[in-house]
Amino acid sequence: MMNLDQRLQKITEYLKIYGSISNTEAQGLTNAHRNTISGDFKKLIRSSILTRTGEKKGTRYQLIETTIFLPEHIEPIFIEGDRQNLERYFKKRERKKVFFNRTSNRALHADFSFAKDVSILLNDLKNRVEEKRNKLSDNERKRKKERLIIDLSWSSSNIEGNTYSLIETEALIKHNETATGRSFAEAQMILNHKTAIEYIRAGKEYKNLSKKAVLELHQLLINNLHVKTGFREHLVAISNSSLVPCDNQFQIITFFEQVLQKINALESVLEKMVAANLLIAYLQPFSDGNKRTSRMLGNAILISNDIPPISFVHTPKEKYIKAVLYFFEKQNPDYFKYLILHELNHSFREYIE
Repeated sequence: MMNLDQRLQKITEYLKIYGSISNTEAQGLTNAHRNTISGDFKKLIRSSILTRTGEKKGTRYQLIETTIFLPEHIEPIFIEGDRQNLERYFKKRERKKVFFNRTSNRALHADFSFAKDVSILLNDLKNRVEEKRNKLSDNERKRKKERLIIDLSWSSSNIEGNTYSLIETEALIKHNETATGRSFAEAQMILNHKTAIEYIRAGKEYKNLSKKAVLELHQLLINNLHVKTGFREHLVAISNSSLVPCDNQFQIITFFEQVLQKINALESVLEKMVAANLLIAYLQPFSDGNKRTSRMLGNAILISNDIPPISFVHTPKEKYIKAVLYFFEKQNPDYFKYLILHELNHSFREYIE
């Protein structure tokens, strides 16, 4: 049977490869009892070796040296009481209709900011990214690039209801193998994500957003999907949301231009990224592909500022949807900001190339 030092060595070696571990995984790794592993984790946290994220069955542990934003930076953004209010809100059988015309000003002027310590840590992330990149071999860089493209293409498509599995997505992207029983549109959606992320990585065009750049990104994401390009001229409905979007094209274009001005005026890269994700999706400027475009636009902002993009692969689909709908209906971006910092931690561990 392993002693304490042997268990801790096994756990830290695992974490350096896989990024995070649960109590159950640590039990299987060390053949130790659950209570023993819980005690080990407490010792590692007190020694500032590990940090803990998640709750109950979703609790996971990471090495602090591979983590940028610690719980003390993330938890205050959306505290436990806020999360309980969010859950109560979405348990309502019917949520009151929220009209774009009555909420657009509040959405545009929502607080997308982060605490000062988060901004300082973001600069630290950029420095550590460069240091980490210099230590990677060419093969490691290639592997991490492939992992990012696969994870991002699968996760973003999955949010939209695409039924390809992660393994099937990998086969499609790496070997052009379509999955049996899946539609052409599902494969095309995934490949469009791959094209879009490669397009962004080819140049740094998104430090300041332009109408042309956003429209180009949208066109890449809807290629061959029979979606009309340009700004919509009709009302659209949003699945599972009580938001009633604007149906006037002139008003859509006017608000779109205000959104770009707002994002470009923000000083923090993280604020820009969050605002792009939420405001473009809230406006729903296109007939389809709005959230796909907003997610890719947020990543374009990160990449243009030498920050690793996020895939949302570690954020459960239902949490992402609630975070976006909470902004749509309450104009509150805090839960989304909370999820973003968790995703950036994963990106730092997994996608630096």
